Amino acid sequence: MQFASNMLRGRTIAGFLVLLLPFATVDCAAAGREAGISPDGVPQRLVLALDGIPYDVFVAIQGQGYFTDFHPAARMVSTFPSLSDVSFAAIGGSEPPEGYQQMRYDAAQNKVVGNTIGSLSSRAHPGVGEDSRSYSSLHRIIGYMAPYHVALREMREIGREVLSSPKQTFVAYLETSDALLHVEGRRAAEKFLIKLDAFLQNLQADVRARTGRGLFVDIVSDHGSTMVKGRIVPVERLLRRCGYHRRGRITNPNDVAYSLAGIIGSVAIGTSGEQAEEAASCLAVADGVDLVAVDRGDAVGVLTADGMAEVRLAGTSPETYEYRVLRGDPLGLLGMTAVTERRFDESSLFIQTLDAQRPDPLRRLWWAFHGDVKEPSPVLVSLADGYEAGNTKLFALARMRGRVGTHGSMTRLATLGVFASNWRAVDDVDSHGANDALFGAATVTAMRRAHSERLARMDHSATGGTQATGQVATSAPVVRNSLLQ
Repeated sequence: MQFASNMLRGRTIAGFLVLLLPFATVDCAAAGREAGISPDGVPQRLVLALDGIPYDVFVAIQGQGYFTDFHPAARMVSTFPSLSDVSFAAIGGSEPPEGYQQMRYDAAQNKVVGNTIGSLSSRAHPGVGEDSRSYSSLHRIIGYMAPYHVALREMREIGREVLSSPKQTFVAYLETSDALLHVEGRRAAEKFLIKLDAFLQNLQADVRARTGRGLFVDIVSDHGSTMVKGRIVPVERLLRRCGYHRRGRITNPNDVAYSLAGIIGSVAIGTSGEQAEEAASCLAVADGVDLVAVDRGDAVGVLTADGMAEVRLAGTSPETYEYRVLRGDPLGLLGMTAVTERRFDESSLFIQTLDAQRPDPLRRLWWAFHGDVKEPSPVLVSLADGYEAGNTKLFALARMRGRVGTHGSMTRLATLGVFASNWRAVDDVDSHGANDALFGAATVTAMRRAHSERLARMDHSATGGTQATGQVATSAPVVRNSLLQ
């Protein structure tokens, strides 16, 4: 009875909050990248960034007969941590964020910065360079209470924005799909994707009615989801047992500082310089910990309950990494051999580990401390699937609404987002490769070619394709002065 009462109360509150959505939207659109103007006044391409949609879920839905206009979906391998701030900054080609999340320990200021409410606003986070509107903290809160309905509302708003934009490529960000995975899990995500497929088909029809052509669509997501309810890893208590004390500032050698902005599968911990190794070793043996990575300057230390290794960048042309085990084989890359050190070609390792326990591990570990953020933490914890760490305020909200999955770790489920296109075949990419695949010179060339071929087909349909029967073809106007020609 108490459970039913809580569910009813949660749904009632969620329904009321949905009514507040018009007041939770930021009126101005985010400043997007420079874009050309479409000659017919309607975008020729939509880049749709979906927060947190897993590769496995999208592929399953595509296998059921949805998204038939799209080529087979590819994997989008997230950063480590597999968090939106870091991954979308790379996908969008913007500057790396200051830290892994908006709420974080700032070593330069020696304090934890950010706050729970402020961290919920999309304006507080690096984005994909979207042209669609951004949202307030209130919108995100409502999204966690009624994620399915809010995600559908965002989807419809994107449709209106696309049809009213003159940009050649319109970049849209749909954020509440992530809350949907956190709160309601796989079934809700599948239900949403089915709605998204129908929405994109209707949008295609609207564009075709206005311009006589279709709309190129590229879909990308920034990470995956474990899609299982997690048990809490008591990070603070574990560190306390090892003699460390969580503080807002680091003033003593045994002080540690970190924030928990969400309910996630990773923790970035600030320590005094000499204590990073010991703090990492303390957490590596704990239940629920997948691995702990520690910054060693010219190397990244990797610790698990039964192993230790180091990762080094060995070369950049081609990109290669050295993996040296000190105990065991924590990343499982050496197999049943007596070898303790090996150099890996990144392009080969990327392909070989796409569906491994930890996809593309060496590059992700290295870049976590050497480029993906401006101020890396000395210790990064990756939690196993089925485990999580989180903000107490958000746990209170989650108890009211429920929670089903998370992300942030190095594991396959948390890592693999999706990359799909309706106008070209796409390969598996990581977050940085997704930027080139979406916005690079080769994509511009491919768009130019595809658009020219489409115009040629339309010409054939409107003229020569029907002359043999003596019929006069009719079609919507064809625009020839395309910027893609």
